[in-house]
Amino acid sequence: PGEDLTDGLLDAAKNAMNSSNTTSAFVLSSVGSLEYVKLRMASASRTDNDDDNGRITRDANEMREWNERLEIVSLIGTFSNAGRHLHMSVSDAKGNVSGGHFVAGKVFTTLELVIGTIDGVEFDRENDPKTGYKELTIKEVKR
Repeated sequence: PGEDLTDGLLDAAKNAMNSSNTTSAFVLSSVGSLEYVKLRMASASRTDNDDDNGRITRDANEMREWNERLEIVSLIGTFSNAGRHLHMSVSDAKGNVSGGHFVAGKVFTTLELVIGTIDGVEFDRENDPKTGYKELTIKEVKR
């Protein structure tokens, strides 16, 4: 209870990678409750603009915060030396569900987290000129 979820997730992923001698990990399963969470809404922004190449650019992604007891409905994502990318859905006391890019959180009572690794595989992020974002790439690693 009261644990910073960001630190807990990163520690669990690092431990899994260290114990398996790998550089990448992913969330297999997660069950738990939170007392606080901050999510960035998917593709949501306060304003959209066209850039010189006809692409939509987003000035600022909308962030939502909850300071209440919530159940984790899903938590998925990847960890690597290139960073983390996690999405989460949570439900409130009335069963309303919200989801987005995980930014921060605090555990309420418990978090049961299962982290997986794959021998011989490395996750990386490379810039995609079509999206303008660093996207996941999966590479085979010879051992």
